[in-house]
Amino acid sequence: MHKYIHGLLLGFSIAGAVAPVSLQAQTPGYMEGRFPQLAQYLNASEVLQAAVFDEIVVSNESPESQFGKTLLMEEIEELSQAEFSHYHTATNHMAMLGPFRVFETRATPGLQSMIRDEFDDEEVASVLSANGSIPPIAIDVLERGRQFGITLLDIYLDNNVLDKHSAVEAALQEYLSDDSLSVAALPKSPDLLSKHPYAYAFRVGFPQLSGMTWASQWLQIAALEATILAGNDAELESAIATVLALYEEKVSPTHGSLMGLPTDIPTMPAIAPNVYSFHPGAAYVLDNISLLKVVIGDLLAHPDVPDRAAAIEAAVANYTDKTNNLEQEMKYLEFVLRGGIFNQGGPALGGLAQSERNRGRSATQHVSNYPMR
Repeated sequence: MHKYIHGLLLGFSIAGAVAPVSLQAQTPGYMEGRFPQLAQYLNASEVLQAAVFDEIVVSNESPESQFGKTLLMEEIEELSQAEFSHYHTATNHMAMLGPFRVFETRATPGLQSMIRDEFDDEEVASVLSANGSIPPIAIDVLERGRQFGITLLDIYLDNNVLDKHSAVEAALQEYLSDDSLSVAALPKSPDLLSKHPYAYAFRVGFPQLSGMTWASQWLQIAALEATILAGNDAELESAIATVLALYEEKVSPTHGSLMGLPTDIPTMPAIAPNVYSFHPGAAYVLDNISLLKVVIGDLLAHPDVPDRAAAIEAAVANYTDKTNNLEQEMKYLEFVLRGGIFNQGGPALGGLAQSERNRGRSATQHVSNYPMR
């Protein structure tokens, strides 16, 4: 058993059990059987998320963290005054050396090693349930979202499921059947992410840790996009191999650097436009889960949150609310695409070696159909 799991389960046995909530996949086991490496990475990514939350809490509670807290507050204040700044932005305020760089430097090698460890589904559920950094309702919502993502991949990997659209719709309705533990299948207001009192703390305070979690989120939605684009088994195997290779490039250091990590939150319209087009409700669910994780990270990272558990519970309530704080589709697209595809990890199957933002037509090889004036 991985030492991180052992430590969490020890604390779990002391604190008492919290029953995980799972979504029954309609086509279970196909991913594990056909693409075990993908299943391994996705399982490890959930353990990584729990570990990152714990590392943030440890950093905040350390007596050595005061200098980092001061730097964090200064950077957040500077960012809040920048024109048009929000999470999805092309501005260059993101540096891989954050205010808590000493803590990140200590934690990162172990987290990188964790990504390559093997965790079965029961271990993942146990780790999430045992996580003491976030309240039980958040654990249950994230676990239900994890199971929904697995269900979508299994549907598209199962050649026996001929009507993929109907199967995804049925899975979505099953997911939404528990109102309190499902996030909205509609776009939520960007203000929930960008304008809450503690926004930016996760991204600015822990750029390497946030980047590692975003790389894992990229993997999930890129794999979904690959399954939809593949026309046959050979194309699918090639596409998944490409996605896995791109993911490994992001999480493995190049010349001692982690600059291959995403610097923005991967979203469905940017990374998986076909999934978004074919299954918008399911895509919004996965995006809302990703955004909720970032808000939770903000609330754990910011030094001035008076009651973290209550604040996280309120954030969960905002994202599971199906009526309030909703956004129009076009405004949501404008928001999530503002930072560009490259910053969110790049296209699912690659082909974008540098940011497409703020580049001229000659650089992008764009040919205008309109006459010059």
